[in-house]
Amino acid sequence: MLALALLASLALILTPFAAPVPADAQETIWQAPQPAAVTAKAVYSIDTTRGLELYAKNPDERLAMGSTAKIATALTVIEYADPDMEVTITADDPVSDPAVYSNMGLQPGMVFTVEELLYGLLIPSGNDAANALARVIGGELPGGGDDPIAAFMNAVNQLVASLGATNSHFSTPHGLEGDGPHYTTARDLATLTTHLLQNPLLAEIVGTDQVTLTSRGEDATELSLTTTNKLLGVDDAVIGVKTGSTELAGGCLVIATTEGENVVVTVILGSDLEYGGETGYLVDARWDDIDTVLRGIDQNYDWVRLDDPELLGGLRDELAAWDVELNSSGAIAVPVSQGDLRYRLELGPPAAPEAQVGRVLFFAGSTVVAELPVYQQAAA
Repeated sequence: MLALALLASLALILTPFAAPVPADAQETIWQAPQPAAVTAKAVYSIDTTRGLELYAKNPDERLAMGSTAKIATALTVIEYADPDMEVTITADDPVSDPAVYSNMGLQPGMVFTVEELLYGLLIPSGNDAANALARVIGGELPGGGDDPIAAFMNAVNQLVASLGATNSHFSTPHGLEGDGPHYTTARDLATLTTHLLQNPLLAEIVGTDQVTLTSRGEDATELSLTTTNKLLGVDDAVIGVKTGSTELAGGCLVIATTEGENVVVTVILGSDLEYGGETGYLVDARWDDIDTVLRGIDQNYDWVRLDDPELLGGLRDELAAWDVELNSSGAIAVPVSQGDLRYRLELGPPAAPEAQVGRVLFFAGSTVVAELPVYQQAAA
């Protein structure tokens, strides 16, 4: 530790397992490529565990989003409501045409908890659940006595902005176009999805492909709900999240997948879509688009685990020599086009146990693909 102390605030540059990263080497910032040919107007895919963008096509273009807006609705519900609170369905909640608009089958007089309505909101994409939740929660918010839906949407837009989705504005709780500005971006939806997946209840709901709910009261009714996410329950790596479509929005999709412990969120907005036919769609290109993106991730990125003894054993030896540690798990996505993974360990003076004393920069070629903090170990 004496040698480390003598370094004071100077960084220590260590030789990586592949090839040296010189101290004066120019660092290149990673620019996510566009995916292969897709019909979508916008695509954004990010490893949320490490923050590395994997694909980006028009990620900040403001677009309609269809029912993927229910991600914002769900986050607002969780922020303001007790999941165990009971909600009595009124005549204003059911959709006007169940054959046209997605719904969970609500009828006036049914009673469900907020949590159950969240299942109805996110699994079959129930517009009726969105109506009921916005009405009840909005009624308790400032201005909600006069217009509960407007009060709820005001809360939605305040919340999403506070979470970092500053390029979005929602006018309805279900995602159908309403009065006023109604847009989001692929990047903003990925940001909101990352927050949603950090909530255990919401993460469980969007990862559920089927559920049966029973309304309370004298006329108890069973509602069987099936997800609109065709990949959920089919691909083990898929853990959510939400579909959406309108004539204006086209085909929209938010998919969360796992790469070991890492979570990747991919957003598709504006895929080719045409209503009609026995399935409800004559053209629905979002599923081909997501397949193209996910296959591209598999082909163009290697995932190097931080506990891989063959690839990162040298780094762990260096960390142990200086009594420091990463305290991180999971993997690092390495673009295969950039070269092998390398690292640079930068350390300052020793500090109290568990205090941050430096960082490790991980490179693919000259491109920085990850940065992880380094902490002082407790004395043995």
